[in-house]
Amino acid sequence: MTRALSKSALCAAALTLCASAPPVSAQESARALPAVTAHSYAPTSSRSLPIFYDNALAGQGFPNPLVKARIAGHEAIFIVDTGASVNVLADWYVEVAGILANARFDSTAQGSGGKATAERLAHRLQGHWSDGQRFVLNEAAVVAFPPLFKSLHLGGLVSPQLLAPAGMAAVLDLRIPSLQFVPFTHALSDLRRSKAPTVPIDLTQACRNADSKLANRQYLAPVTTAGVTDLVLVDTGATKTIFSNESKISHAIESRSELGPPSEGVGGEVNGRRIVRDVQLLRGGRIVVLNPSIGEVSAPCDAKGILGMDALRSCLLILGDNEMAFSCR
Repeated sequence: MTRALSKSALCAAALTLCASAPPVSAQESARALPAVTAHSYAPTSSRSLPIFYDNALAGQGFPNPLVKARIAGHEAIFIVDTGASVNVLADWYVEVAGILANARFDSTAQGSGGKATAERLAHRLQGHWSDGQRFVLNEAAVVAFPPLFKSLHLGGLVSPQLLAPAGMAAVLDLRIPSLQFVPFTHALSDLRRSKAPTVPIDLTQACRNADSKLANRQYLAPVTTAGVTDLVLVDTGATKTIFSNESKISHAIESRSELGPPSEGVGGEVNGRRIVRDVQLLRGGRIVVLNPSIGEVSAPCDAKGILGMDALRSCLLILGDNEMAFSCR
């Protein structure tokens, strides 16, 4: 996740696991046409999570989907983050809850600016979501987040695609928001029935870090502006959209850029980026006008940037084991 906040704030970067690690005892294993209404897509599902938006946290720079969870008797708010390749606990929460976490000196967590931080792992975490549903996280990375996470009682990140039961896809509707678990083919069929035949639905393959011994999965989606297209990471943990300096889109729009505010990320990295205003970006079949940033980006699978909540707030994602369906209004 990447977050650029105002004066006293920070950028908490999307985590990718840089694992050159030996096996561990852990889980192995994405305006042109009329829009449908926010409630027109309703997949049949017996499983869902009580996710929500919080206006107060949005005012602090966290417009992301959220979920409350209680582990070891301690409740905290977690960001629902498709850009997180693993579930992540903040070190303050691990300490307060007394969660046992083992150091792994051969593995690091890397922020979107490229800075790596030492990582620990917690295993077999049992807890409850705010509606009383039980869950077990087979593994979670423990990372030092900036102090704002503790003051806002943010306990970390949960990766919705990794929460899906075997054989199910995570259907994340950011318009409402809602998170349900449905077989991928059923969810895609429902989505197609809810859309006008001429409205495209982007389908892309899942992206994995083959070197990691931890279960991990992320998704890239095509985005287009100024006549060029790049593949970028779909990251609901990110506040803003960022394009890599090396991307085709950056080269096409950088002449209109201006200096943006600095931001602080995981491990304390400070990133300076440029902003381009009023960019018309095609994603998920629809155009959105936003003010993306240009700068250094560390993203998986040769992604050329990060698609944040400024571009995703009106979108629906079907996050499958091997592919993603992506549609916006």
